[in-house]
Amino acid sequence: MRLRFASDRRTLVWAFVLFPLGPALALWRPELLPWLVPLLLYSSYLSGVLTHNHNHVPVFRERRANVAYGAWLSVFYGFPIVSWVPTHNQNHHRYRNAEGDVTATTLHAPQDGLLRALTYGPASSRRQFPLLVRFTRDAFRTRSSYRTRILAESAALIVGHVAVLALSLALHGAELGALVYVVALGLPSLLGTYWMMLTNYLQHVGCDSASDDDHSRNFVSPFFNWFVFQNGYHTVHHDQPHVHWSEYPELHRRRAATISPSLNRGGMVATYVLSRYLIGERTPAPPSGRAPLAAGVGSE
Repeated sequence: MRLRFASDRRTLVWAFVLFPLGPALALWRPELLPWLVPLLLYSSYLSGVLTHNHNHVPVFRERRANVAYGAWLSVFYGFPIVSWVPTHNQNHHRYRNAEGDVTATTLHAPQDGLLRALTYGPASSRRQFPLLVRFTRDAFRTRSSYRTRILAESAALIVGHVAVLALSLALHGAELGALVYVVALGLPSLLGTYWMMLTNYLQHVGCDSASDDDHSRNFVSPFFNWFVFQNGYHTVHHDQPHVHWSEYPELHRRRAATISPSLNRGGMVATYVLSRYLIGERTPAPPSGRAPLAAGVGSE
């Protein structure tokens, strides 16, 4: 199995060591569960980041290796990761949070706010569902390569979760075993899609989708981006969605001067979410002169 990019060696360490580490430790010693929560939540978030990256730029050169890797990620993401194709690759990147984008923040948040941010994921999921149904129907009708991915990823997801649940019940009994499964794998995988939709909201709400420069918000802290595989650099990702994640920092460095300073933030949580939703920070509109699309009381 040959990697396309050497930097994905770290991707594989996260996917094959970090992701199963939390559930394995919980199965071994259930009393460790409270201490494992930070690791489980981090892995939950990263399951979405790595599936996003893999769907844009496959990790391996060989198709079979990519199918197998996608099936493995699906277990931790909680959904077949091919679902990114119709909702994200083919829709969000085509319309970029404007009319036609079923994930557009303005469909859910005419006024930004903490409650709007937290409820965006479930609301957006309902709008994405018809795209998934049509994509799946077409894949099976035309017998496309996506059908193989749907079958492999769905099977891995079901078998993986059933196996972990069965092992947990066998080791720890019904009550404790069920708790171990839910906390160690069930809930973290269920949250995988939620974190990605929340991140999409934060990266687009209040931005100007009609602008070539100010359509996205970036979180540019090197410390933050190292842990999230450069997922904070969103403008350049939309500019060049087929570029590997390892190239984002340099691309953003060349691009940053054209982007409104208010849209280049530090870390996502420490310097944006806390100040934006808890302190109530207000920032100026992008320099295009157009009001942000999600403008409103307390919005950016």
